[in-house]
Amino acid sequence: MTAQSTAINCSVNHEWGRLKEVCFGIPEMKIPKKLPKRLECFMPETVIEFLKKHPGKTLQQANINLYNQALHQMEGAIEVILGKIPDLIIHRPTVLDDHEQRYIENVIPAGSTQFYPRDPMLVIGDKFIETEFFLPYRRRERFGVRKTLQPGLNVGNAELYHMPVAEPTLEDPEGNWGPGPFLEGGDVFLLGYDIYVGVSGLASNQAGIDWLANKLGPKYTVHRVDLAPDVLHLDCCLSLPRDGVAIVDKHGFKDSKIPDFISTWDLIHVPKPEAKNKMATNILVLDDENILMQVGLNTPLAQNLRNRDFDVVEVPFDAVYQFGGAFRCWHHPLVRESELPS
Repeated sequence: MTAQSTAINCSVNHEWGRLKEVCFGIPEMKIPKKLPKRLECFMPETVIEFLKKHPGKTLQQANINLYNQALHQMEGAIEVILGKIPDLIIHRPTVLDDHEQRYIENVIPAGSTQFYPRDPMLVIGDKFIETEFFLPYRRRERFGVRKTLQPGLNVGNAELYHMPVAEPTLEDPEGNWGPGPFLEGGDVFLLGYDIYVGVSGLASNQAGIDWLANKLGPKYTVHRVDLAPDVLHLDCCLSLPRDGVAIVDKHGFKDSKIPDFISTWDLIHVPKPEAKNKMATNILVLDDENILMQVGLNTPLAQNLRNRDFDVVEVPFDAVYQFGGAFRCWHHPLVRESELPS
C-alpha cells in the first residue's frame, strides 16, 4: 500500500479535485509528561484527563484497545478510499525513533502524535513546505513525514522550503511559546491563487502568514482569517468540498462572523458542539462528488451533502477524532486534479 521512493510531483491548487497522491497518518502517539497549557483550550476534557493519567506513555502502553481501534478505523478508511480511487498513491509517516522523540527535550518532555500529517507540511501548487508548530511537542512530527517523503521529493518537481526553526523558548505563564513564525497545515486553505490562513492564538500566527506570502510570491494573495480563541485550526470550523459549497461552524470564527470569501456561497451549517467534540466540519474530499466523513454525527450534514449531489460515505472514526483532528487532519494531499486559472 505504501508508495515506493519514486518521484513525487506535487500539485495541489484547491481544496477539491480528484485526489491522486496523499500522505495518511498513523496511530502513533507519545503522551507528554507535562501538557502544554494551551492544550486545554481546544482538547475535550475527557481526553485531557486521559493524557494526564498516562504521562510519558505511548498510546499502546496507555490503552492498547484504543490504539487497536484507531488502527482499525484508519485502515478501514483507507480500504474504502481505495474502493473509490484504486490508483491512489499512498504514503505513511515512519514511526519516530528514540532520537527523534528526544528532539528539543530541554524545552518540553518527549511527546508526539502522528495521527495528523496535515499540519507538519503544506503543499501549495508545486511547492512543498515543511512547517513549524506553535506547540513544541508537535515539532517532532516532521521527522516521520520527512523520512517517508524526502526521497521522492528530491527527484520530483516540487520546490522545497523549510520554515525557520522556532526559538527554543520555554512556555510563559500565558502558555505562549515564542514569536514564531508558526504555520500549521490545518489552518491553510487553497483557492487557486488565494490562500486563506486561520489565526486563533493556538497555532499559526501573523509572522507565519508573512513568511508564507514572501515564499509564494506576487501571484498569490495570502489572507488572514481570524478564529475564535478556542479553535485550534481553520479546518475545525470550515470545509470546502466543492467550489461554491462550504461546511461551516460560524461560532468557530471571531465574533461568529462568516468570512467574506465564502459569505455568498451555499453554506451548510453545523452546530458548535458537533464541530468541537466530533470534528463535524473535518471531512475528506476525494473529488468533487465523493466525500468521506465520520459516522454518528447528531446533525443532518450527510443528508445535506447528498441533497447537493455528493456521494457521502460515513465510517467510524471516533478513536481518531477524539484527539482533536478528523479526516482532513489525517491526510495531506500531494497531488489533486485541479487547475489554476490562467
